[in-house]
Amino acid sequence: MKKCIVIGGGFAGLTSAAYLSKSGIKVELLEASPKLGGRAYSFTDNDTGDIIDNGQHIMMGCYKDTLKFFKIIKGEENLIYQKRMKVNFLKENFNLVPLVTSSKLYPFNLILAVLNYKAISISNRLSLLKFFIKLPFISSKKVKNLTVYEWLKEEKQNEQIRRAFWEILAAGALNTNINKASAEIFNIILKKIFLNGNSSAAIILPKYGLSETYCEETKMFLEKYGAKINFQERALEFKYNDERLFEIVTNKRVISDFDFVVSSIPLFALRNIKSVIDFAPGLEFDYSAILSVHLWLKENNFKDLFYGLINSKLHWIFNHDNHITLVISDANEYIEMTKEEILDIIIIELVRFTGLKKEDIISYKVIKEKRSTFIPSNKILDKRPDTKTSIKNFFLAGDWVNTGLPSTIESAVKSGFTAADLIINELENN
Repeated sequence: MKKCIVIGGGFAGLTSAAYLSKSGIKVELLEASPKLGGRAYSFTDNDTGDIIDNGQHIMMGCYKDTLKFFKIIKGEENLIYQKRMKVNFLKENFNLVPLVTSSKLYPFNLILAVLNYKAISISNRLSLLKFFIKLPFISSKKVKNLTVYEWLKEEKQNEQIRRAFWEILAAGALNTNINKASAEIFNIILKKIFLNGNSSAAIILPKYGLSETYCEETKMFLEKYGAKINFQERALEFKYNDERLFEIVTNKRVISDFDFVVSSIPLFALRNIKSVIDFAPGLEFDYSAILSVHLWLKENNFKDLFYGLINSKLHWIFNHDNHITLVISDANEYIEMTKEEILDIIIIELVRFTGLKKEDIISYKVIKEKRSTFIPSNKILDKRPDTKTSIKNFFLAGDWVNTGLPSTIESAVKSGFTAADLIINELENN
C-alpha cells in the first residue's frame, strides 16, 4: 500500500487526508499543534463553559468542494442550510432590510430580490440590477488589474450602493477593503455565488462549534480507514534525492517510509522548514485580520441566525442563542487595541443598531486572528504556486495556492482535493 504524509491539519490537509484514505492510500498526518482545524476550530470558554469558535465561518451553496468534503466524512447533518438566499441587513435603530430570493424562478428571483432591497433608492436598485445583468458577459480579462473599487466605479455603483451592498459582500467574501482587492478574483466569486443556480447564494452555517462540526468527524473518519494522526509534531527539515523528497526530519523523529507528501501549511510556515525549496519566489502576502467578539447577554432578543450591518464598523452579528458573535472583517486597525478599547467601539455600534447597552452584557471574549486571510490584491494573483511542484512526490495545498479563489474554506478544500487527485492519478497511470 502506498503511503502519503500530510503536513497540517486544517481544512486543506484534512481534505487531502480523507480523500486519499478513502481511495486506499495509507495516510499519516502531522499537526504541529495539539488540535485539528488550523484557523477554523472551537474551544471551551473558561468563563462560561460554552463552546465558541476562534472566528465565525460561513459557507455558501456554491462551495461545491466543501460540500463534497462534508459528504465524504458524513458530516452533512452538522450544517444548517438555507433553502434560498436570505440576508437580514440592519440599519440604525434595528431597521431591518431583508435581501431575500424566492425559492423558484431562478434567475428572475434574483432580479426581484434586488428590486425589493429597500436599503437603497429605486434608481440605485436599477443600477445594481444593471450590474448583475451585465455580470455574465464581463470577462476576467476585462477587469484584470483593476481593484474592486475601480470596477464598481466604472459600472456606476455609487457610494450608497457600495456601502449598503458591495462593501458588506466584499468584507465577507474577501475579508479586505474594496480599494485593495482584485476585481478579477471578485468577478470569479460573484459568478460562483449568483450565476450557478438557486442554491449557490444560500448561506450555510456550522450547526455546532467548528471542531465539533468537522474536526471530530474527520478524525473518526481517518481512524476508521487506518490513518494515523500525530499531534504536536512539526516538520523541521526536508531531504531530497533525484528530484524526490525522501526524508522528513521532525521535532520527534526522522520519517522516510512514504511515497508522497502533501504540505497544507501556510507559506510562512513552509518557508521555516530547513532546505525547503521556495516554490513561490517573490510571493509575499499581506494579511487581513478578523476580529471576533463573543457576547453573553442578560437577554438575547435576536430572532434570526445572522445579520449584516449597513454603514457600520461592525460587519456581522451571529446568533448562537446562548451568546452572540460580532465580526469585524479587514480588522488590522483593531489588532493593537486592548479588549476594553474594542468593547467600547462595539458598544457604540450596538447602541446605534440594536439598542443593546453595556449593562446588558454579562460576559465577553475578544479573539484576534491576525493572519486570518491574505489580501487578494492584483500583485499576488499571478504569483500563487500550483499544487504540483518540481519535486515529483511533493504537493502543495492550502487556501494560498493557485485555486483561482480568495482565502476561503472553499479554496482550502479545493486545494486539498487537487493534491489528492494528482497523487491518485499518478498511481493509476503508473
